[in-house]
Amino acid sequence: MQTIGQGGMAAVYQARDTKKGTLCAIKEMSLSTVASDERPQAIQNFLAEARILSRLNHSNLPAFTDFFTEDARHFLVMEYVDGSTLEDLLERNGRPFSERRVLGWARQLCDVLEYLHSQQPPVIFRDMKPGNVMLTRTGRIKLIDFGIARLFRSSGSQADTQLLGTPGFAPPEQYGGAQTDERSDIYSLAMTLFQLMTCSISEKGFGLTDVHKNFPYV
Repeated sequence: MQTIGQGGMAAVYQARDTKKGTLCAIKEMSLSTVASDERPQAIQNFLAEARILSRLNHSNLPAFTDFFTEDARHFLVMEYVDGSTLEDLLERNGRPFSERRVLGWARQLCDVLEYLHSQQPPVIFRDMKPGNVMLTRTGRIKLIDFGIARLFRSSGSQADTQLLGTPGFAPPEQYGGAQTDERSDIYSLAMTLFQLMTCSISEKGFGLTDVHKNFPYV
């Protein structure tokens, strides 16, 4: 088993399924950088990710295998995706991708978003960006990291979200005090495609400070 990814909230390992003889990815939640009073919510988010992934089956999503807890450590087991994120590819490329190439990826992303949004209740991804989109060696797009995805349930209250997402990609309503829905993912998809075709993203214009300044009701 070897580490293939490390973040503030989780580590991802490559392992081999001895029964199937295939590679898999194991995501372990890390609480080392999480404040003690925030840990219950972090565990809830991780469990929510497992529940969401367990009900999904689409060619543009990593296949979910299992979820388990051992000695207070929480793990997700899923398909190992052999490829690179579009963020890494864009950095290596050093210039914008062609419209033809990006449109090919866009079709796959639209297809998987349509699938997520057609679930009952709909699944809102909430973190679409090049760093969460992988391109396999066969040219297939895989949407990864459902850490802040949620099931959409319409209610009288509009305050259903937290300060989550990535500045420059997350829509204004995602910065707290408003309700995210399918349109939030479409906004983030547009910003993702914009970066892939321009090599830039306006973090300043879409950052949290500017959102509060221009949209004080959000």
